[in-house]
Amino acid sequence: MAPSGNRKDSAPSGPRGNRSSTTRGGISKRRGNHGGRVDRDGDLDMDASIAANRSSRKGKRPSNGNSDSIPSAPRSSRPTRATARTQQLLQRVITESGGNLSSRTTNGVSGGSKSLGFKGTRSANAPYTTLQIEGFEASRATKNEGGGLRELIIFLERKAQHIAKTTRPIRIMKPQKEGDFVYITTNKEDGEEILKLNGFLFAGANLTITDISDKKPPVAQTAMSSTALEIKEQLRTVLSQRYDINAKLLSLSALGEDPILNQMGFFSGESKPEKLFRALMAVCDGLFKTEEEKRNAVSSISLAGNNIDDVLQIMSLTDTFPDLANLDLSRNQFKNTKGLQKWRYRLRKLETLLLNDNPIETMDPSYQADLIAWFPKLQNLSGIQVRTPEQIAAEEAALRPNPIPQHGIDFRDIGGIGEGFLREFVPMYDADRPNLAAKYYDNESTFSVAINNANTSRNSVGQSWAPYLKFSRNHVKITTTHARVQRLFTGLHHIQSMWQQLPPTRHPDLATEFHKYIIDCHPVHGLADPTGQSPVGVDGMVITMHGQFEDQDPGTMKTATRSFTRTFILGPAAPGGNVIRVISDVLALRAHDPLPALPGLSAPPVPPPNEDMQKQQMVIELCNRTGMTPEYSHLCLDGVGWNFDQALITFNEKRGQLPAEAFAMIPQQNC
Repeated sequence: MAPSGNRKDSAPSGPRGNRSSTTRGGISKRRGNHGGRVDRDGDLDMDASIAANRSSRKGKRPSNGNSDSIPSAPRSSRPTRATARTQQLLQRVITESGGNLSSRTTNGVSGGSKSLGFKGTRSANAPYTTLQIEGFEASRATKNEGGGLRELIIFLERKAQHIAKTTRPIRIMKPQKEGDFVYITTNKEDGEEILKLNGFLFAGANLTITDISDKKPPVAQTAMSSTALEIKEQLRTVLSQRYDINAKLLSLSALGEDPILNQMGFFSGESKPEKLFRALMAVCDGLFKTEEEKRNAVSSISLAGNNIDDVLQIMSLTDTFPDLANLDLSRNQFKNTKGLQKWRYRLRKLETLLLNDNPIETMDPSYQADLIAWFPKLQNLSGIQVRTPEQIAAEEAALRPNPIPQHGIDFRDIGGIGEGFLREFVPMYDADRPNLAAKYYDNESTFSVAINNANTSRNSVGQSWAPYLKFSRNHVKITTTHARVQRLFTGLHHIQSMWQQLPPTRHPDLATEFHKYIIDCHPVHGLADPTGQSPVGVDGMVITMHGQFEDQDPGTMKTATRSFTRTFILGPAAPGGNVIRVISDVLALRAHDPLPALPGLSAPPVPPPNEDMQKQQMVIELCNRTGMTPEYSHLCLDGVGWNFDQALITFNEKRGQLPAEAFAMIPQQNC
């Protein structure tokens, strides 16, 4: 059902003839008829005063002596029958006055000789996105009946919803095909999902989808006929008479009783009131130049007494007024929440919703819980407070992600291995990358770099990421397996070659500027044993280093400061190599953002390396390599002047001469 004319069994809207009365808990109705002033070109002035409206209505017959009521249609005149021609003209009012969001975004509203400020495109603040689709003409779908445009839209909506992994439907407004391109309009959220389909295959053709919201697509415009313009101006007059500028209220209640609409024949014959409502919304939308102006002008709308039983009949309301705060749906025919479900993901700022005198109050007593969940800012439901502003603020805070608590560094080193590695790695990476790689990396080591340039601070505006982008392995941008494998550098020679192509860097000194770093170090178990002796793996450690460095672009010679996170996984090296090796090295770069001030970062967290600690680590490593006890490992190293490589040679030469007690019963992985 939908807004209709007078019915004998319809509920009265108040005392007979009195249109200024209010329903319990209702939105405050206007005091008197605030008629709109129309200038000499026929454009609506919604700021017209009450006095001007009353003077314009002099001479009309009052209803039951009440000067504030809207007079009904004269009984002596028969309403004009809405012919098919009228319906076609009404459709032109909808489409050419901005009834579909695509034309609203691209064309504005065609009016008389004097416009209302529209200059072609909508403000950049509008919550809609216009997308251009190229490649449709090359698809097999163009040979379908109807040209295949419908199949394209179904494909985009279904595929985008699947990729977004949401039950919320993706909606595309009325598409337009111009030449080799298809233009569609969506809200910004849906537009982001549809843009992810760029490059997808549709009916044998690759689609290229681009956002052209800041441009005006070449949509052909057709001038409205004089009859269509007349209908448009009559609808503007209806809106003017129903707008209260002081209360910011647009009263569209009891549209079936409106004398102008009845005289136009919209509630007789084969007329569809749903189309009338879409035309009203299209004309109303054209009265505002920006979304902000619309929000400031209309915060409340009343649709009471319109015989509505499903919001699908008034769906265009949420497209025209998505930020509506108060809505009155009293005295309609809603029986359950199913009739309201299509608004579940809309009107996210709605604070007041009135459903008084609807069958839903008795037929679905539990409807309040659903509506409270659907509208997150709803406070007043049919005159009952269901939330307080404090509760809404608490619910919003609970949905926001909490930052990971950082109480300081967590550096759990083992025998000073992590500390010694970092103290050597950082200066060598700045000064001698080839020898650094040769010492700590082998043919099984991996290295990758990922660039995150989504969030750019004001200190890094204009910085170039070009030297890094061709190597970047950011999985958000690099989505194919082949490309990801190509950007994972494995082996000493590949890593050395790649490091030579990266810009030169300068890191802050670890000893004197440690406040510019946050470093965590943790032991990790189960790493692959390079000797193949331990089936359960060996011990190692993972080091995560947050900090900053300066680099210099080789092409432009410009310097820039960048923030980084570098994650190392360290483990024992293979026999004949260094004591430890880098198994994995992942470098993530982003725009410079100073680290938070954390307790305990004014000084280095660990003391300078000492000789005893290094000797202890060499003993532990010789235990792992040879299976000797710590005592015999210490004697072996001491005998060769603590030269680890010479100790291994001596062990191999004299292994058969060592007593049984020199060996542990089980080869140890960590002595």
